[in-house]
Amino acid sequence: MYNIPVYAHRGVSNKSVENSLNAFKKAVDVRVDGIELDLQLSADGVAFVTHDIDFFRLAGNKRRITDMLAEEVLQLKLGSSFFRKFFGSRVLTFDQFLQFIIPTGMKLNIELKESFLGKSEKIREVVEKSMAVNDVHFSSFEFSILETIHAMNLDVQTAFIGKKNSDWDYVLSIKKFNAIHLNKKFYGTKLMNTIWNAGYPMRFYNIKGNEKYLQNPHECVIGWITDYPEKVLNIQKRR
Repeated sequence: MYNIPVYAHRGVSNKSVENSLNAFKKAVDVRVDGIELDLQLSADGVAFVTHDIDFFRLAGNKRRITDMLAEEVLQLKLGSSFFRKFFGSRVLTFDQFLQFIIPTGMKLNIELKESFLGKSEKIREVVEKSMAVNDVHFSSFEFSILETIHAMNLDVQTAFIGKKNSDWDYVLSIKKFNAIHLNKKFYGTKLMNTIWNAGYPMRFYNIKGNEKYLQNPHECVIGWITDYPEKVLNIQKRR
């Protein structure tokens, strides 16, 4: 069995607040290959490392990040209500994240979320800042975001995050994506084979670490994205 790169989904998010500095530090500690993170934009155009468009799930705050200034986002405390009261993680800016991660040499999977739609200059800003990372690719559910990156004519890797009802005829005709990302429920399906036959390698997310195919993966797989990186690394006998 060969070792496929393992990406910690939002850091080691099964043991820390997702997308937090602590979650990323734990990813470095377990010697995972890479980190998957999400970026959203504040009202004043600052890129933050956070998944949801609002902060209700992580901070009990229903405000959308697109309606908040950066200084307001930085005041939030994340985690359970008890954790927030006494400790509380802070939302990282993308700049803060890069300052931490670049010296580690870790691979990055940067997912650009919906707040980047129509913000070509902000997309370019993120891409250009990321050029200091040795191995980075950009993923999104949004065609237009990836098309904006392609139009930059920079030597950067992109990955489309597909769904069952994606327009696969169109997706597979583009030929500019470097990979496709799929939920693990599509592993071994006709869709996986169709994508592979069209020439696209794949990374699968929602990996739990107990999947039998981790021990003998299909040749199309170039990455596992998981909340349980230690389990996947153990299967690959790297821990």
